[in-house]
Formats: sequence, C-alpha cells, structure tokens
Amino acid sequence: MKKSILTALLCAVCLTPLSASSAGKTRSEGITAPYTLNNCLSRAEELFRANNYRDALIFYYEGMSMTSSEEVKARLHFRIGECLEAIRRFDFATYNYKKAVQGKLPELLASRAIMKLEHLPELAQTEEATRLFKRAMDLYRRRNIRDAIDDYLASLRLMPTLMAQDESGLIEDAVKYLTFLSESKEREPDRLLKLATLLELRGDVEKSIETLQQITIIYPESDQARQADEKLELFTQRRTAYVEPVKPASALNEVYGEETTLLFNEAFDFRNAGTISRQLENAAFTLRAINERPGIPPDRFEVFSITLGQGSDQRDFLFTAEEGIDQKNLSFVSGEVKYSVAFTSINQTHGFVQDLYGDGRRPVTLFSNIGVQLKIERQQD
Repeated sequence: MKKSILTALLCAVCLTPLSASSAGKTRSEGITAPYTLNNCLSRAEELFRANNYRDALIFYYEGMSMTSSEEVKARLHFRIGECLEAIRRFDFATYNYKKAVQGKLPELLASRAIMKLEHLPELAQTEEATRLFKRAMDLYRRRNIRDAIDDYLASLRLMPTLMAQDESGLIEDAVKYLTFLSESKEREPDRLLKLATLLELRGDVEKSIETLQQITIIYPESDQARQADEKLELFTQRRTAYVEPVKPASALNEVYGEETTLLFNEAFDFRNAGTISRQLENAAFTLRAINERPGIPPDRFEVFSITLGQGSDQRDFLFTAEEGIDQKNLSFVSGEVKYSVAFTSINQTHGFVQDLYGDGRRPVTLFSNIGVQLKIERQQD
C-alpha cells in the first residue's frame, strides 16, 4: 500500500508542468554554437592548408551561416569553390565561383575566379563523360546491355575520344541486341535511332543511313525522325553524323549575360516566281523560285534554289518540281555563321506546257507553293 502511494506521488511531481518563469528562463538561454566565426574560419583555413578539403568544407559552410557580411560570404564562396574543385566536384565548384564573382569579391580573387570559370565547365564535362563511360563498361561486364548502351552513347556525346579506349566489344553486342530487340510502338523509334548510331560507330555507314531513313518514313512525326533528318543532312555534307560533341556551356554567361547569337530569323512563302536576297553582317542568302521554260502559269514555278553564304564560301541547294524535295531541313556552316533552313510547306501540282520540239502540250509537275523558315546564327566557341 505504501509503495503504491509513493509511486503515485512521484508521478504527480514529475508530470507537474514547470512554472511560466522557469520555462521562459530555459528558452532565453538559447543554444550556443561550438565555435565563434573567427574560430570556425581559422579551423577551416588550417584544414585547407593541410589539403583536408572535405573537412574544411564543413567549417566553411558553417561560417557561411554565421555571417551576414557580403564580403565574407563572397570570400567563403571562393574558398568553397577551391575545395570542391580539389575533390573534383567541378559542377558545384563552378556554382560557388559564380556566386563569388557576383558578390563583393576583391579584384585579385575575382580575376582568379573568372579564370577558373573559363575552364571548369570543360573539366566537369570530361569528369561526367568518364563517369558514364566507366559505368557503361561495368554494366556491360554484368551483361546489362540495355543500360550500358544509354550510358555509353551519353559518354561519347560528351567526349567522343573515349571510344578509343573501348576494347570491350560493347558496340558489336549492342548492335546484335538492338537488332533483335522487340519494343513497343512508342519506344521503337528510339531503338532504331540508337541502332543507327551504333551501326555508324561500327563502320556500317550504309546500314546506318538505311535505318535513319526507316525512322523518317515509318515515324515521321516523332522526335527521333527530326534527329534522323539532321543526321542524314550531315551525311549528305560528307560529315560524320555521329558524334558531334556537345560543347560545355559557358559558365561566364550566367555572370555577365549571354551574347546574342541570332542574326536572322524569318519565314518566306513563295507562290510564284521571284527572288529574295539579303546581305547581312558576315552573312548572306538568296532564295529563288524560277521558271526555265516559257508558258508556265504565273502562279507556278519549276525550280527552287537556295544559296547560303557569301564570297567564295557559299553553298547552293537546287530543287526541281519533277524530282521534288525530300528533305525537311537544310544546314550550312560558314566560319562562325550557321544557316538553318526548314521547309514549312511544299505543294506541287500538274500543268501543261508547250513542248520545245513542237509535239504539242505535255504534262509537267510544278511547284504551287514553298514555305521556308530561315535562321542564321553566330556559333560560339
């Protein structure tokens, strides 16, 4: 009985709420940080000089949360960038260098940060490409060919020279795998596009072209068909369709703003014979709808030609109504200027013209309308 009473008394005492004054006193005491700002940064610098960058990052980040000074924050971003660069986290290092440059950073440190921003994106891309390539090789060794293909192609887009390091046989096995793979209708264009790419990498250019053409014919509205058209256009220019390496984005553009690269972008609609020609700064073009024979109706034309470039560096594209236009997109690069032409409409009809040899009138195929979108851009290095 006594034991029960004692237990009840203890529970009552423990569960009795603290007085308002006691609770307020507890809250007012707060939580004390283990370091002052100066001690925190001193410890960070000590670790940095000892090349212990991972531990130094902890103290630099803590220091960032302990100060409101923009000058100190800018210096901390710079130091954090150096630590991240040292441990090869180039993407996050780039971010912190950008924050440092945008802050109140001394001129000397700002110039160093800018120099780093000029080359870090390329290092980050190389690091990512190498990571994807190694993962692809590891997946291939474990016979996970489907995932290995994606990582392998992604690594080559970032760094095509990695292909020289590949002695695994992945390309050959990937071609066999994709050739006999059965996919759904939604995923079939992607399978064919990957197969075309791998066929070219293996050296089977003709089969690669056939596969690309198959995509454009069977799946003309797919995104893969657009990519296939671009690759086929590169083949017609006797350039390798794959691999056009992806250039790393300029890290300085976010700091100083991106330079405008679009020089010209306009749509044209031809419904009869005529010429449109423009001379721009470092660029020029001429579009012509012409008739070579007399007696063609005024709202029809036989030939459509496109001339891109200026001086000795030009390229001509010529299309006749008899042969038609089987390309949706054209492109031409002249120095730093890239021309892109997209056919927005192509309409043909039939008409009758007088035969040149006096055999009466004969039927011919003519253009009734051609619409094009012409874009001219300055390419950035």
